[in-house]
Amino acid sequence: IEAVPDYGPAYNLRGLIYASLGNSAQAEVSFQQALRINPRDADTMQNYGWFLCQNQRFAQADEQFNSALGQPNYRGAAMTLRAMGNCQARDGRLADAEASLVRSYQIDPGNAATAINLADVQYRRGEYERARFYVDRVNKVPAQTNAQSLWLAARIEHKLGNTVAVRALGNQLNQRY
Repeated sequence: IEAVPDYGPAYNLRGLIYASLGNSAQAEVSFQQALRINPRDADTMQNYGWFLCQNQRFAQADEQFNSALGQPNYRGAAMTLRAMGNCQARDGRLADAEASLVRSYQIDPGNAATAINLADVQYRRGEYERARFYVDRVNKVPAQTNAQSLWLAARIEHKLGNTVAVRALGNQLNQRY
């Protein structure tokens, strides 16, 4: 920043650093400075949106996510849609969250984080069969399976009344974690 004071990505990175350190005031100043330098920087918009979401400023977060998605040739749409969906879920807007996560999944169907978040939202909405589809896709790939995905699958199977699957998933959780 000292060497090139008008380099927006440096302020974006500084915003992320301050946010991770819990210094919200400095993080906000940094994100805003990055956007003053380049008002069309979709990566900064997405990061600033996530920061706003973490601070429960949901309407402002939506504005940033939508602004990022509206940028021509933006290549991070799947990531921004995933962040927006997670933010909407935090705000209790599960139908909106599902729509955003489905769009993210359509762009990047191999992303395990998107699939797990989508399955979780569908589980919370009582759409257990649909949730099962997405969590099973993750759990069928050993490198992607983790305690969270197995636990979600067990909760889904429990809601569906599949005690055999619940036991099998419980055994996997016990053996692996």
